[in-house]
Amino acid sequence: MAKGLIEGIADYVRLKSGYVVSNWAKNGQGTRCDESYLVTACFLDYCNSLRNGFVAELNKKMRSGYSNNFFVELLGKTPDQFFVDYKAKYNTA
Repeated sequence: MAKGLIEGIADYVRLKSGYVVSNWAKNGQGTRCDESYLVTACFLDYCNSLRNGFVAELNKKMRSGYSNNFFVELLGKTPDQFFVDYKAKYNTA
């Protein structure tokens, strides 16, 4: 997930900056949290809504590598567990 997550963070920044184009993924799309950079960006936006500053904290932790435990440490669940919640929120499960 690390490479997709890094690119997803970049697209998350674009999303939050208002640089969204019409063909971007919509909230709730995708079958995995790392399916595409755009799906990951929307998923990260959801995670950040659960804990303000989450994406910045995750980015800091990733300076020396990646672990799914970063999500557990910061939010209490794995990325896959949060993706189930994310899909349910947008009724796209």
